[in-house]
Amino acid sequence: MGLFNFSKPKDERLEQKVHDLEQKIANKKNELEEIQQEINIANETIDLQEVGFFERRYSFSNSQEYSEKLKEIRDDEKQLVKDKKAVSVVFQMTMNNSQSKGRALQNQLTRAAIRGFNGEADALLTKITVSNVDKKASALKRAAVQLNKMYQRNGIELSDEYVNKKIDELYLAAEYEQMKQDEKDKLREVRQQERENKKLQAEIAEKRKQLKKERDHYSKIVDELSEKILKSPDDIDELKKQLAEYQSQLDEINQAEEDVDYREGHATAGYVYVISNIGSFGEDVYKIGVTRRLDPYERINELGSASVPFKFDVHAMVFSEDAFSLETALHNRFDKKKINKVNSRKEYFNVPLQDIKSAIMEFENVSPEFTDDAEAFEYRQSQKVTD
Repeated sequence: MGLFNFSKPKDERLEQKVHDLEQKIANKKNELEEIQQEINIANETIDLQEVGFFERRYSFSNSQEYSEKLKEIRDDEKQLVKDKKAVSVVFQMTMNNSQSKGRALQNQLTRAAIRGFNGEADALLTKITVSNVDKKASALKRAAVQLNKMYQRNGIELSDEYVNKKIDELYLAAEYEQMKQDEKDKLREVRQQERENKKLQAEIAEKRKQLKKERDHYSKIVDELSEKILKSPDDIDELKKQLAEYQSQLDEINQAEEDVDYREGHATAGYVYVISNIGSFGEDVYKIGVTRRLDPYERINELGSASVPFKFDVHAMVFSEDAFSLETALHNRFDKKKINKVNSRKEYFNVPLQDIKSAIMEFENVSPEFTDDAEAFEYRQSQKVTD
């Protein structure tokens, strides 16, 4: 019986299994560390992108150019597949000692590898943005590595050229989506400006109508008083006093008409406003905007009517002959305090009101009206109800 000792081979097999398992665990740990490093790098990049530091790879000026470039890249990908350059053959397989059968199997697996990789790429293209493109590019690289490991024993692997084309497509698609959004924002801004201009013209027409009505009214009274002065010399002093008062009213109407003419003829004249909405955005967050409306408070009421839950409080109202330049100068002054670093059309700044007031007072020919405290009536009443 001592001649047949099977314990040693069994122990060796067990030790080999343990060794293989430990090796697999070590390999997985290495893979996990590599993935974690990629995630950390991606997260750092995303953080930078979220505060406006996304670096464009392409310099196209409109979405049409991006669309054409996307088509070009996809045509290049198709050509790589046609030229059999999307997948490289590392070694030639044989099947049942037949090279032709081996080639047929490799061709079949090549198509499967391409389909699998394309499926991964297409899934990553869904909802792609400049904020997540680096993360998705890393995921696509990992997918390529995993597929190459899967087909390693079959002697094929995805070519670097094909993988890089797909990664380029991801970045281009992200910038394309961002450009389309920018164009939508610009178009929305243009349409908003058109609506503002229409409202301004309507205000001007209504103001002229009102001034004409008042002019006709006071002119009639002035004519009547003038006739009475000629016919009633006894009451001449009192009549002249009344006449002077109504003449003063006509002078104010004349001045108002001149102001309307000026506002209509000067496209840059308007009001720069500083407003807050504590209930919606918190303390020390201010919107610095501009409007050409004759009554700027109507525009501010519109801003608080539907887009936010509470009305805005006005902290500064500044009339300027070049209101748009004043607004731009203030935006540039507080650019680092801007809340939205990506969309330049968002005009909210996290900055103390005193800093904004000091900046406004540095400009010449401005007479601002300031209000330090925010009433925030609706918000404060809502808090009382909640409490």
